[in-house]
Amino acid sequence: MINQKLIPGTIWITGVSASGKSTLGGKLFNDLKAIGVNNVKLLDGEAIREVFGDTFGYGTNERNAILEKTIQMARECNDNGNIAIVSTISHKRAIRQKARDTITNFMEVFLDCPLEVCIERDYKGHYQKALNGEYGNFIGITESYETSDSPELVINTKSLSIVECQKLLLDEVVRFLDKKSINAIIVAAGMGKRMNHFTQEKPKCMLKISGKTMLDRLIDNLQNCGIIDINIVVGYKKEHFNDDRYQCYVNPDYENNNILHSLFYAEEAMDSGFIFSYSDIVYDEIIIRQMLESSSDIAIAVDCNWRGYYEDREDHPISEAELVFSEDKKTVTLIRKDADFENAFGEFLGVAYFSRKGVEILKDVFSDLSQYYCDKPLQTFHTAKTFKKAYLTDMFQEIINRGHSVDLVQIKGNWTEIDIPRDLTVSEQFWGEEECQTS
Repeated sequence: MINQKLIPGTIWITGVSASGKSTLGGKLFNDLKAIGVNNVKLLDGEAIREVFGDTFGYGTNERNAILEKTIQMARECNDNGNIAIVSTISHKRAIRQKARDTITNFMEVFLDCPLEVCIERDYKGHYQKALNGEYGNFIGITESYETSDSPELVINTKSLSIVECQKLLLDEVVRFLDKKSINAIIVAAGMGKRMNHFTQEKPKCMLKISGKTMLDRLIDNLQNCGIIDINIVVGYKKEHFNDDRYQCYVNPDYENNNILHSLFYAEEAMDSGFIFSYSDIVYDEIIIRQMLESSSDIAIAVDCNWRGYYEDREDHPISEAELVFSEDKKTVTLIRKDADFENAFGEFLGVAYFSRKGVEILKDVFSDLSQYYCDKPLQTFHTAKTFKKAYLTDMFQEIINRGHSVDLVQIKGNWTEIDIPRDLTVSEQFWGEEECQTS
């Protein structure tokens, strides 16, 4: 495996002294380089201390201070397109949670090793000095290590050999960061009836915004983010989709079903994980990058600055917005139209991310629903008149109701929707100005 494409993120390797942090951190660094991952930086706790000299001691406050600097260094690495490998004791659960909250794509690796084994391994003699009272503060002796509830990976460095630990770590890190291999599925089967004469001869996504079709803009953005396996579900005016940059799946019943069923015509393109997108929205590629950085199994793009978009939109009132509600600004509790928009957190853009596990959840729920509604074709499904007419938002709510998490990725602008003729003018003005500013 060479030239592996991995997205930026932080691998936070934690555990007590002599559990193997520096060793495995260094081996992970070398292993990533060996498979062609060159955008990787190693931030070892001891090396960072050497950089700062005697500035920081080993008291709780001083440990937290240097860890906060480490968190910022890792975040800067990620923001600059690099993977950061951090090897540090970071014994307090709260400081690791702060790292998780600060860093978008965060993977905690806990090295689980009994204290007596660590003492035996400690060739520097630090544990013995701590036991003899020579150190005022030493984690594992004078102060305990606080384990996390759910680190992304736990490695038992007593029971596994160094080679086994090394392989497990590399495999799991690659799996965690390997989102460049996911697909994109764009649903473009609908007729766009509210666009009147604009869509009489062509699908809505073939309309041009500032000289470029919406579909071309979307494909360019996906490819700029490293996604080249692009799939489009087509129906209305399907003969217009004849580009070798994407594969088409035909929804022959597009006049009678809706987005959820359209999506499943491309079911075979889902398995490796995928970015889902409506075809009638225009958005900056930064939104795709934000979705790829999500560590969730299912995540949706949500604009929290959404209300102004519905001013003077009589043909598309605020009651038709796909509203998102959240109690913690991280996890979706409710998503639907015709809800109390005054208390809504934001609006669903029409962009979502499904990991491999997220795909399994999506498929399992859809299969279960398909069987249930097989002999109930006229029964309602959440906000939809029937299951066949379901929106993707109805499926998200069903997934939530079944106890799975649907997380949100906060977006602030950088997108427009084309739903009524007036939106063409608004989008022309917005994207024309954006391109002038960036050219």
